[in-house]
Amino acid sequence: MTEMDWFDMDFPNAEALILNFSSDNYVLPPFIAKMGRLKVFVIINNGISPAHLHDFPVSTNLTNLRSLWLERVHVPELSSSTIPLKNLHKLYLIICKINNSFDQTAVDIAQIFPQLTDLTIDYCEDLVELPLTIYGITSLKSISITNCPNIKELPKNMSKLKALQLLRLYACPELKSLPAEICELPRLMHVDISHCLSLSSLPENIGKVRTLEKIDMRECSVSSIPNSAVSLSALRHVTCYREALWMWEKVEKAVPGLRVEATERWFNMDWPDE
Repeated sequence: MTEMDWFDMDFPNAEALILNFSSDNYVLPPFIAKMGRLKVFVIINNGISPAHLHDFPVSTNLTNLRSLWLERVHVPELSSSTIPLKNLHKLYLIICKINNSFDQTAVDIAQIFPQLTDLTIDYCEDLVELPLTIYGITSLKSISITNCPNIKELPKNMSKLKALQLLRLYACPELKSLPAEICELPRLMHVDISHCLSLSSLPENIGKVRTLEKIDMRECSVSSIPNSAVSLSALRHVTCYREALWMWEKVEKAVPGLRVEATERWFNMDWPDE
């Protein structure tokens, strides 16, 4: 399929567009350039392998976009010439090939997504690290990185994310540590490190996160809880495997209203059906 195979259609008032296809290569319809009110853009490839997108990003008309969902595609390479998506709030990368899109030497992510509030990356097996410039996106409220088997650490300077409320690092088996800077986050409410099999400890000063309400740590290898955790006065719910209950006894006595819930050991990192 080429650009000329698309009909020339006009949707000047459309606010949502879903492209559902099955292909290794996909040419985006040129009429997107005329969709000035587009707020939600979903691209889903149902093929066996990630698709290469052509003619993306489309034009300056995508500056009104609020939500972008990319599934089973090669994430388009970003560069200093990429048109900023100034109103994008939510970005989803699902079963994608990241390639060099996050090459921190080539692009400042914060300049391209200056108003991003929610970043979700799921089943992106070639994701090794996040760019340092992501911490320039001070509007971020949620970072969710799940089922990414090759990410080993998060970059430093996380304390710049003053608005961050949710940090989910679910099923990242090679993740070895959490940055100590998360203890400086003034609004962090929920941390999920479930199924992080190589994660052996929490930051020593975790007790400084006085806004933290929930910790999910099922099936991870944390062997002890820092003494500072008794200062987590807002903590209300902890989920861990049964053998780890004893580590929370001291905290449970010190924090009124805290409920520590045990789950059975279980881990399964099945990839979605091709």
